Amino acid sequence: MNTFLKLAVVKVKGEQSDIVDESIITEYPLKLYVNDKEFNTFYCTPKDLKELAVGYLMSCGVLSGKQDILSIEVLEKKNLVKMQVAEQVTSPLKEPLEKPIVIKIQTIYQIMGKNLKPTELFLETGGFHSVAIYNGDQEVITIMDVARHNAVDKVIGYCVMNDIDCRDKILVVSGRMSSDMILKAEKGNIPVVLSKSAPTSLSISRADEAGITLVGFVRGEQMNVYTHPNRIDLGEETFRAIVKKKRTNYLRNSFLYLRS
Repeated sequence: MNTFLKLAVVKVKGEQSDIVDESIITEYPLKLYVNDKEFNTFYCTPKDLKELAVGYLMSCGVLSGKQDILSIEVLEKKNLVKMQVAEQVTSPLKEPLEKPIVIKIQTIYQIMGKNLKPTELFLETGGFHSVAIYNGDQEVITIMDVARHNAVDKVIGYCVMNDIDCRDKILVVSGRMSSDMILKAEKGNIPVVLSKSAPTSLSISRADEAGITLVGFVRGEQMNVYTHPNRIDLGEETFRAIVKKKRTNYLRNSFLYLRS
C-alpha cells in the first residue's frame, strides 16, 4: 500500500485559486490481535507494520524481547496483524540503562541535523514524523509515520526484531516529548532521548526516575539538557557550575568522562 495518494484540492494563493492534485498522507487503520484476542487499533502509515506491533507490545510490557514472539503475520488487505506471544514473558533486566555511554555535544547537533533534513517523502506531503535510532553518530534506523508514537514503536520494534542492544543507543524524535514516549524509551532500554521540540513536565519527571538522559530543543547548535547530564560531555567547567549551583544531586563519579 502506498504511503500517500493524490487527491484533487482547491489550492488558493492570495486571491487566486486553482484545482491541483495534492499529495495526501495515507492513514491506515490496523487492528492488532494478540493470542487471538483483539488488543489495539493503530492509525498509522502502512509500512513497517510488524515493527509497529512488536514495539507497541514492548511498551505495554507484553514482550520483553524477541524471544517472547512465537509468530507474527500481517494481513494487509484485512488491515490486520496477528501475533502469538509467550504467555509468561521473561523478566527484563533490573538495571537496563547502566551500559556506559558518553556523547559529545557536536555529535548531538550532527545527529539532529541529519534527522531533521527533509526527506523526499516529507517534501511530498509535509506531514510525517521522523524517528531514528543512533549508535554514536551512526544511524541504525530511521522510520517515518503519520503519528510520532507509531514511529517510536516502529524503531524500537526494528531493534527488537534484529537483536540490537539499545542500552548504548540514542532515540531521536522530531516532535514534542510526552511521558508515554519516555515510557516507550524506558521499555526499549534506550538511555538517551533527543528531541527538536519541548518536553512536558511529566516526561521530564519520568525520564529522571527512569535514569534517561532527556535533551530537548535541539536546534542548530543549541539544546536543553533536562535530566541525567552525565551521559553528555559537558566539560569540567559545566560540572563545577552544576555542583556550585546545587541544581542537581549528581556526584563526580556520575560523570563518566571526568573519572580519572
